Amino acid sequence: MFDIVDRFPLYPLIFCFVLYPAAAWMALRLLPQKMRVQCFTLLNVAGLAAMCWLSGANGVRVKDALSYSKVPFIFFSIYVALVLANYGVLRRCQRDHTIWPAAAFLLPIAFLAYIKYASDLLNPFTAVLAPIGLSKFAGFFIGVSYLSFRLVHLVQEVRNEVVEMPTVWEYLSFAFFVPTLTVGPISPYSKFIRSLRTPDRQDTPLGRSLLRILVGFTKYIFLGSLVAQFTYAGLLEDGHPHAVIDLAIAIPAYAVYLYCNFSGYCDMVIGVSGLLGIAVAENFDRPFMTRNLQEFWTRWHITLSLWIRDLLFTPLSKWMMRKFGPKSASHVIAASLFISFLVVGVWHGKGTNFLTFGALQGAGLVTVHYYTVWLKKTLGRDGYTAYRKNRVIQVVASVTTFCYFSLTLFFFANRWEEMRSILASLQW
Repeated sequence: MFDIVDRFPLYPLIFCFVLYPAAAWMALRLLPQKMRVQCFTLLNVAGLAAMCWLSGANGVRVKDALSYSKVPFIFFSIYVALVLANYGVLRRCQRDHTIWPAAAFLLPIAFLAYIKYASDLLNPFTAVLAPIGLSKFAGFFIGVSYLSFRLVHLVQEVRNEVVEMPTVWEYLSFAFFVPTLTVGPISPYSKFIRSLRTPDRQDTPLGRSLLRILVGFTKYIFLGSLVAQFTYAGLLEDGHPHAVIDLAIAIPAYAVYLYCNFSGYCDMVIGVSGLLGIAVAENFDRPFMTRNLQEFWTRWHITLSLWIRDLLFTPLSKWMMRKFGPKSASHVIAASLFISFLVVGVWHGKGTNFLTFGALQGAGLVTVHYYTVWLKKTLGRDGYTAYRKNRVIQVVASVTTFCYFSLTLFFFANRWEEMRSILASLQW
């Protein structure tokens, strides 16, 4: 008897980008209008169940599939129950404006913090996991980082009356929309529900959606796999001594690999969603052509950058401005940037290496901020405009930005012990 997922490692991709789209298209196009949203929601919830099952199924043999299935079903049920609880809190906000709005914001964040950062220490499911040979359960909560941020953003949209209160069916279909569940983008509810209720082929043309899937597949499967051979794991972590040039190759290669992998997957998500008539927010826009980190983060992981801007940076900078006054505006912006990117680092993963990555991004952004302020004061408006238009400066700035971002990814890509191993393997 063979291992299910080990024998067919492309199951998750086949499910997300072949089986699910076919079933979703039939639900949204062939069923009677009054049944479409409900059936589409049930399909997404069923998709979550399938992905929870696949997430822990490595090594599970066909003969053990039934006994194994009890475990992911428990965590799937908890996942759905917690999201429904958050919906109940969101609805309560409409009737009670005391503590409920804050609770609606904090509940998804608290859920995310526990699953990602405290579940190993506070694990009440040891007896459930032991029979299937697992000790951790966080992996069953598929896409919890992206889901939590989407739900928090939905709270803001409802409070600001950008959208009306969703029905429970619309809420669940948005929360568990299969294409965006695992790695985003953190597309807003307003965009999702507009497409779901009134699909517009001008927003999601079939030809462009199919091309997007092809481009994404090429980047994710072909280019990503090719460049992966030159990254830290592919080139340096083999236990053999290496020349320093190998590290110099791995540093930019990892940045290119991450772009191909992440943006390629997002391309496939946007394309598959487009086939269904559902528009999804863009997440990348030629980030390596930007001239500084501030511009870079408006083109790299765009939906995360917008979330951080709207829900952390802007409220934090306004609060600090009221506290310290307009004369401190430049320093307030710098402090808010640094704190915001510490959060970005922590959001990406637990471990001080991710915190270090966030701190380095924050330090780079603060440097760009103060440098821009200095340039404007020194050069004046016309001089600064000429500086911005200078092609040589723009090329040097873009190369410098790429190099700095690539260097900071050393901390993103590797744990501390892996960094020490890589550096120890170099023959200086």
